[in-house]
Amino acid sequence: MPSKTTAVYDLLKQDVIRLRFRRDEIINEKALAERYQVSKTPVREALSMLVQEGYLKKIPRVGYLVREVTEEDYYKLIYLRFTLEKGVVLRIIRHCTEEEILSLREHCREEQVSYQDFGGVNYDFHMAMAQLTGNEYLAEEVRRIFQWTIRAPSVNLYQEVHEEPHKYHLQLIDAMRERDVEKALQLIEHECRRDDDPDSIF
Repeated sequence: MPSKTTAVYDLLKQDVIRLRFRRDEIINEKALAERYQVSKTPVREALSMLVQEGYLKKIPRVGYLVREVTEEDYYKLIYLRFTLEKGVVLRIIRHCTEEEILSLREHCREEQVSYQDFGGVNYDFHMAMAQLTGNEYLAEEVRRIFQWTIRAPSVNLYQEVHEEPHKYHLQLIDAMRERDVEKALQLIEHECRRDDDPDSIF
């Protein structure tokens, strides 16, 4: 049975990834203890773990904030994400069986998600892709890049898929099954490109 700290850590991490805290919202131990119905000790330990992992930053004598990056760093990091996921796609296409690729459909069950939850649903799918490669180092780097780029998803991308949140994920699965590298990379690039931002990294 998981410890209370682990349970709080998992809940809090999901709340951060799924953007359930505003960018300027002060996160404090007392409120979280009430939210998760535990004492402050496991909350404090979970917060410390998430600070070490880069999800949160601590403001002495105030509380915690979700860690964000500057626009300049964001564009650098999102290009790094594209580069990493290019490696994921190539590994899957060259080494995974059709059955293994089809297993990704297990992570495409949501029929509709809110804007707030879209980032978390997308994160879950891309982590499943990374783990499918069997390369734990690559999967860890994909996880890290997602943690560094926590930011509200593209409004335009969400509008494209809000009634079918896995539209592009399913297309990506099909492209990988067909061993179509060009199509698969186009889909990854489409997701990484924030077309609601004035600048582009590609």
